[in-house]
Amino acid sequence: MTTINIHVNSQRLSVISPITLTELIALKQLNDTGTAIAKNSAIVSKKDWPKTFLEQGDNIDIFTLVAGG
Repeated sequence: MTTINIHVNSQRLSVISPITLTELIALKQLNDTGTAIAKNSAIVSKKDWPKTFLEQGDNIDIFTLVAGG
């Protein structure tokens, strides 16, 4: 296992590699319902999260829908 540095929503984060997007969502304790993820500015389909591994220096943007009025 190796520690890598990534950026999640512009915040630096050190994580143990290998790690997938699904594992990152669990680590951040986020609900995946209504959530979208971009890896290095490219949207990743939810079905691909379990097989999308993060690498040193990746930029991850997590978007969550918020209901309100």
